Amino acid sequence: MTARILPRRPLATLGTALLTVLVVLAVSGRPARADTPLSTPGTPVAGAVTTTSASFSWTPSTGPVANYTIEVTPIFASVPQRLITTTTPYHTHTGLNPDTAYQYRVWANPQPGSGYTMSNPSGYLTVRTQPVPDSAPPTAPGGAYVSSVGTISATVVVLNPSTDNHRVAGYVVQRQTDGGWTDVATNDITSLYLRNLTPDTSYTIAVVAFDANGNRSPRSAPLTFATAKPEPYPTCKVQISGWGQYVTVYVTIRNFTLDTVLNDWRLTFTLPTAYTVDSAFSMTVSRSGDQATGTPASWNTRILPGSGTTVGFNATRSGDAPLPSGFAVTSPALSPVLCTN
Repeated sequence: MTARILPRRPLATLGTALLTVLVVLAVSGRPARADTPLSTPGTPVAGAVTTTSASFSWTPSTGPVANYTIEVTPIFASVPQRLITTTTPYHTHTGLNPDTAYQYRVWANPQPGSGYTMSNPSGYLTVRTQPVPDSAPPTAPGGAYVSSVGTISATVVVLNPSTDNHRVAGYVVQRQTDGGWTDVATNDITSLYLRNLTPDTSYTIAVVAFDANGNRSPRSAPLTFATAKPEPYPTCKVQISGWGQYVTVYVTIRNFTLDTVLNDWRLTFTLPTAYTVDSAFSMTVSRSGDQATGTPASWNTRILPGSGTTVGFNATRSGDAPLPSGFAVTSPALSPVLCTN
């Protein structure tokens, strides 16, 4: 029997065939790149919450998911902890403290060898467990005062905050009208913000504390204040204080008009070149010779009717350089507002 000798294929032909196989595998099998993360799970949504447990679920990731890692951050600790790994898109966390806030987020983990990596973390879910039943109210707040009074707004600050056998959950401002008391504002801190007031109007208010069970304290002593009268134009006032070569400037801009909005405003003034601006607050300071311009911070570019803002800077001067002067507020739709001392 005569052996048959097959002809040799050129190496170039074998290389082309191998390349074709690889291309077919890449297209048909579609293996993921090693740096392809799984899709981000949905932000967890709270379910049943008790005094010692919290249930939540999330929209699953797409792709070859092996399981999910849950992270929990007790608000009082501020240190994240990897809680558990689960194969289901839901979980019940037990053994929690009553009336305590917890934050949760999740990651999706890939199946080994899938070519995928861990997903980005989901958004945060914040849950507060239910309080232990309790009927004892907080103590009465030790009074309040009113600040930042405008034509249509004011801030109420609690003096000598209330105490409670568990936790003071917040405060309510009540307004006295027609012999009764009506809730008008609430907050979980000791500053409360009154909005949509009427210009040039007197208000009598008091503050009440409440706990996590909704028990309310007695009212604080009432106080009366009046909103500001409307003004035809915005106003500006400058306060300059100096200690040797150090100078601090505060500029308060008040817009107590009824319908004028200060948009993209600027503060212009004369600042001798002998001054060095050390720091500025609520604005930045640029200079050209002895002329300076204050540009408000991004959150401070609009001053609405009935409100105001305070900006300023600290500077160091050499020699007997005169104090800064010539302050004025400019806005595209208004004539310059000259500042007074």
